[in-house]
Amino acid sequence: MDKPAEFEFSVDGQYENEKGVFRVISINKDEMIIRWENGEEILTDIELQLRIAERRHREKQERESAGKPSPKSTSNREKTVFSGFAPTDFKKSAYGTIWRSRSQLGAAVAQKIDTTQFKFNSWAFGNKPEMHVQDIEHHVHAETDYQTRFFVRVDHRALYYGFRVARPDAKGGTSTDWKAFSGWLTQQENEEMLHAIAVKDNLSFCNLTSPSSGALLASDDGWCTDENGRQPSKEALAGYINDAPETRPFDLQLVRTIDKNEAVASGRDIVGNVAQLFTRLLPLYQAAVTH
Repeated sequence: MDKPAEFEFSVDGQYENEKGVFRVISINKDEMIIRWENGEEILTDIELQLRIAERRHREKQERESAGKPSPKSTSNREKTVFSGFAPTDFKKSAYGTIWRSRSQLGAAVAQKIDTTQFKFNSWAFGNKPEMHVQDIEHHVHAETDYQTRFFVRVDHRALYYGFRVARPDAKGGTSTDWKAFSGWLTQQENEEMLHAIAVKDNLSFCNLTSPSSGALLASDDGWCTDENGRQPSKEALAGYINDAPETRPFDLQLVRTIDKNEAVASGRDIVGNVAQLFTRLLPLYQAAVTH
């Protein structure tokens, strides 16, 4: 079931990905139906499964050269460690998913965030395909509904991860996290640092409580309201926030979006990618939670 140097799938052949051993039921052009040993079937891109097979083969060679045991020789507890997203994880519900558990992606990411100031842990978010990563002490003491957090979320198309901080509406009172973050953002050097990160990591801003307002994108010249060539503005970020009435809630999300196929093919490498971005965004988190 390991991938040889030159390789292609064949009907009734048996192979393996992160979810386990599967059999190819049928092949039609660029797609095939595969069935795992538990009877679950999906229609999947052949190119996606080839990329997964190539990565698994590369990781096996790296383990062998380092003298490390293969995943099959590890203990049952170690087998629960997150090894990558499966295509079936990408949906609008959390039903049947395990990646949100603390023995999976959350623990792996929290351990890799480069900080000595915070002790991060993860929490699955209700019945949604989303999890949050926060400092343990802040999670306990801050206002639950408006806590600053790092997040990882999926839907049927993509993986989303980044930073969130929210402002309640007039009836909801005030949020100390939002007040601290918005005050930090008014300083020019902080906005410039945030802009540089957004350009480097291809991040976008949006207000989750008002999707119709669209996304704010970072370019070398400033912030743009869309990808259609509108004139960038250095002041667009502050305007984007200030244009929303203070009596209305504002759920600010700074997010990186990864296509589903790319996220699946990345396997466990996605852990390092997510943790690396969260590490770069630590100044934002620190500003919001340090009151």
